[in-house]
Amino acid sequence: MRRLSRWTMTVVCVCFLAGSAGSGQGPAPARIYWGDEVPKAWNGTWPAPLLTVPERTQFARTTSTLELHEFINTLKWRSDRLHVFPVFTTATGKIAPAVVLASPRVSSPADAKASGKAVIYLQGNIHPAEPEGTEALLMVMRDILFGSRKHLLDNQILVILPIFNMDGTDMVSTQDGTPHITGTRVNARGADLNRDAVKLETPEVNGLYQNILNRWDPLLFVDLHLMGRVKHGYANTYATSTVPAAHPGPRTYMWDTLFPAVRDAVRRDFGLETFTHALADDAWPPTVWSHDNAIWSTEAKFVVADYGLRNRMAIITETPGHPTFERRIYAQYAYVLALLEYTNAHAKDMLKVVRDADEETVARVKAGAEAGTLRNWVDGKYESWGKVDVLAYPANDTAYLPGTSVRATKPGQASGPPQRVMVEHLTKPVGTKDAVVPRGYLLPADMADIAAKLRAHNITVQAITSPLKAEGEQFVVNRMAKTRRGGLNLTIIDGGFFGPSVREFPAGSFLVDLAQPMANAAFYYLEPQAADGFAGAGLLDEYLKRLGADERPVVFPVFKYRKILP
Repeated sequence: MRRLSRWTMTVVCVCFLAGSAGSGQGPAPARIYWGDEVPKAWNGTWPAPLLTVPERTQFARTTSTLELHEFINTLKWRSDRLHVFPVFTTATGKIAPAVVLASPRVSSPADAKASGKAVIYLQGNIHPAEPEGTEALLMVMRDILFGSRKHLLDNQILVILPIFNMDGTDMVSTQDGTPHITGTRVNARGADLNRDAVKLETPEVNGLYQNILNRWDPLLFVDLHLMGRVKHGYANTYATSTVPAAHPGPRTYMWDTLFPAVRDAVRRDFGLETFTHALADDAWPPTVWSHDNAIWSTEAKFVVADYGLRNRMAIITETPGHPTFERRIYAQYAYVLALLEYTNAHAKDMLKVVRDADEETVARVKAGAEAGTLRNWVDGKYESWGKVDVLAYPANDTAYLPGTSVRATKPGQASGPPQRVMVEHLTKPVGTKDAVVPRGYLLPADMADIAAKLRAHNITVQAITSPLKAEGEQFVVNRMAKTRRGGLNLTIIDGGFFGPSVREFPAGSFLVDLAQPMANAAFYYLEPQAADGFAGAGLLDEYLKRLGADERPVVFPVFKYRKILP
């Protein structure tokens, strides 16, 4: 598949390979593997102690948390390039281990920073009913430590959390296809961890932010997932953060440079077709290929989406759910290895992109915030990049396998080369509502919990030690309402800003100066009308109700200041 620059594309026609004929950037592989197909002996030959649980069970079982600890321990006894540290403890007392792969070994964020190498973070099993990412990561670790991929530590440090949702992994659910028995989507308290990126209410996501994202500052965050039964023909799909408030530099690099290169490498080296994480409409032939259809929104609630607000790069991958477990593991394995080959070769270029984004974020605040000329987005939607050909099957239905009570893909469907259909490529994020970006925000002293939440997001917050006077804008809340969207109960704040106004804040109040690299995140979280910022996510509901917002207009407690007065 071939695609022009995502920012300039109007019409794109892609070709796919069937047998030995094909087109695209780079040499064509001997063949493309469709449906459930995988290359023979694709995972190599390994001694028994280094086999993963799926390999030991003919791809019938997934790895439990105990088996994960055992596998990591096996690696520790055989390699001096590995460091393990605990990331969090779950509600049921399970400790989640992260593995650091580096040459020479690195055992702290300070050592990683001193090395000058890029840090790449990868995780699996945020949804344990989607286990192929975990199994692929274990194989990748094995390849790097003992196989032919040792060079992948030349220019980068890998931090890998193979099982993120430890409790959900050990709880049992069943599904069609293989493996039939998996973990559950949620954690022990019923929370979907991939919806907690803004609120940080779970020990798992809090641990991720405090002990990995804030301390190790990964250049790239990679989160591995599984979709349900789909009709597209791709072995894996990918997306990045599409929150319009995020700095466009990292996102543009992902779309225009990294994604096309990795897609071509997966085709060339592994014989698989991959494309944007989206779904077509239900008609045949379909007419649109949309992020919205795949429940990938422009909001920040997903961990990959939220990470873009830090001026960093992020990827979510989604394998289709209907192929065999072995095929899905192979698809994730192929994508991760092709990606790590790219990041190892281009780490310096990628680091420059994010450092430039940090510097530009601070410079823009200093140049335009006090004058009130700087604006950013609080909501968004997807528009079309233009027409694009995608690979799809007319049908993908289930049927009982003969002589069994097991449902699987109906014979003759979703196998072999798919058809090529032209659709609107609705994955271009655009802002739909904006607001003035202030020089900073001032919070009253009784919002210490919100100040702590900001700090948990790595945002610098200062508790002022003497009174100060500031000029800025004040928001008046006219109405609060609740809505259900994207699996979350969200708060809608109706109202508007008035100003300029002057307010005095006593000692003990909190000041957030936006002249910091985390400015886009702080803006998104603290703006009252951001789609799922702190107000939208409900973190201020009780505070606003105490002010009487559910009965009458009230002044929003967070003050947008343009300048501090003498």
